[in-house]
Amino acid sequence: TAHRPTWKAAVGRAQEGGWSAGGISSSAKSVLDERSHTKLKLRDNNSKEREEVLRQSLAKLEQVEQKAHVRRMIGKRRLLDDNDEQQGQLKLLKHKQQHDQDDNFTMDETQTNKILAKYDDADSHGKDDNNNDDGWSDLDNPNKDSDLDTDDDDDSSSDDDDSDDEDEEAALQAELTKIRAERNVEKAKEEAEQSAEEHKQMEEAALLGNPLLNTDASTITMLGKTKTRWNEDIVFRNQAKGEPDRNQKRF
Repeated sequence: TAHRPTWKAAVGRAQEGGWSAGGISSSAKSVLDERSHTKLKLRDNNSKEREEVLRQSLAKLEQVEQKAHVRRMIGKRRLLDDNDEQQGQLKLLKHKQQHDQDDNFTMDETQTNKILAKYDDADSHGKDDNNNDDGWSDLDNPNKDSDLDTDDDDDSSSDDDDSDDEDEEAALQAELTKIRAERNVEKAKEEAEQSAEEHKQMEEAALLGNPLLNTDASTITMLGKTKTRWNEDIVFRNQAKGEPDRNQKRF
């Protein structure tokens, strides 16, 4: 800049930033040079937004209510249709009427034999085939001793067993309450002894802590003794304590 005067102002050329030797000028533009905030923001009326929000909330509420109604209907949905239910009721009434009619007549011998053959126990023909015993021996021979006669004895024995069980349970409960009472007494005694021991230790600590109230000579001498520091037993402590002072003037 030695060939230019100091007062010359800096003036930009037409092709600033391009090739000054006659080349094509650069057409690129920076993003920082672009215009910004070209749209003016206006304050809208909030009534429209409120109406839209209210409409959306109502739509959501309607959907929720519809889903709840569907769930309730599914829970209360009948497993059978009305026609099937009516047919089932008619069949039940017919079966009941037929059962009432069947109770009025007696079965003949062939029907009883069929039923006995159907429910006959094959194991009953094992050892005593000559006795003409089958699965219905107790019913066919009413004069024969049957196991049904022992029901009264079984009931009486079961009553005796129940009474014995109740007596044993009452005895066990009494023993259990006795053991619990003994344990509670022992626990209370131990707690009382422990509290007395703690009180005694506290009294002894208080007496030892105050030398004016303590009349024992040994405890007084022990408490009156000066405490040693933690470094009293160090070997090299105060090595120059017994050496003469070299700076001391001599006459």
